[in-house]
Amino acid sequence: MPAGRPLTPITLTDDERVQLTTWACRPTTAQRIALRAKIILAAADRQSNIAIATELRVPVCTVGRWRRRFLNRRLDGLTDNPRPGAPRAVLDEGRLQELVHHSPRLFGKKRSTWTLQLLADTCSETGIASGSICAGTVRRALERMGVTWRRAELWMTSPDPHYAEKKARRDRFLRLAERHPDWVVGFEDEVWWSRLARPPLRAWSAGDPLKLHVPSRPEDDPDPIAICCYGLLRQDTDKVMLRFVEGRPAGDLTAQFLSWTCEQLGAEGKSRLIVIWDTPSWHTGRPVSDWLTEHNRRVKHNGGVQVALCPLPVKSPWLNNIETRWGPAKRAILEPDRLLTAEEVVSRVCEHFGVVPLPYLKSRAAEAVKD
Repeated sequence: MPAGRPLTPITLTDDERVQLTTWACRPTTAQRIALRAKIILAAADRQSNIAIATELRVPVCTVGRWRRRFLNRRLDGLTDNPRPGAPRAVLDEGRLQELVHHSPRLFGKKRSTWTLQLLADTCSETGIASGSICAGTVRRALERMGVTWRRAELWMTSPDPHYAEKKARRDRFLRLAERHPDWVVGFEDEVWWSRLARPPLRAWSAGDPLKLHVPSRPEDDPDPIAICCYGLLRQDTDKVMLRFVEGRPAGDLTAQFLSWTCEQLGAEGKSRLIVIWDTPSWHTGRPVSDWLTEHNRRVKHNGGVQVALCPLPVKSPWLNNIETRWGPAKRAILEPDRLLTAEEVVSRVCEHFGVVPLPYLKSRAAEAVKD
């Protein structure tokens, strides 16, 4: 446009101004449409082509071209027109909506969930689109149909009807412990250390892949196949306290382990232990409840470490932080070439967790039978 030539003023109706503002501000509008709307809105405010070009960082000739097109065709002149020789692909949105409810494997794909690009490719292959389209075209079509496209999330659930209540109690204990330096939160669990089982393992090897053969137990082997231990993960130090036991977990052994834990914490000047654990029979039985009542009564009069129990919801191992410590430990003590003795298993477990091996906890009933 020659310099000094007067510009034809642009006057907008209310509907045109609303539509242009929507195009300029809505995030889902194509960038080229939004730019054209901003040019016309600025021109309607009597700004010069040079001022508009400087503000929007576009050539002056671009501003003049879209001003003239709007004066000739109004809003229709701003919509995107197909370029010569490149006709725009037409997408059948009704068939697209049906497509997203089917598995990609029905169309020969090697996955069971859709991605936007996979939808775009399938639309072009099946004729839902008249030509090649991009993932952005599919996304905008789905948004117009009210279909939201979000990344799937992994989600674990517990069948416990009181899950929310029990989890809230656990979280409340964790928050309280942060405000009391003399409190200790302990995540408790029991685990078996098998001498025969082989956990999943990845290892570097220069030659053939490492083969883990399942060993057989000799007939004259006096050691048990697996050894059980109690473990308590301290929230304050991130350390695991361990005690191995003879036989299987039992209420009597659980009470002994808690009593030993309180002795250790009492020596550090702690005043309260909050035990977060699941609910097997040896946790909820009479021996533990009787011990807890007597222990807290004695602590109230003589001092010591008071114990509070926090049962977890049924089948919710993700709430017990110690659960994630067992797998790496079992891989760390693994011996691929031979069968470990029970003493070696205990020694390696204690070495892994940085604790001193202690005598096994023994059931008082079993000791009475032996006597």
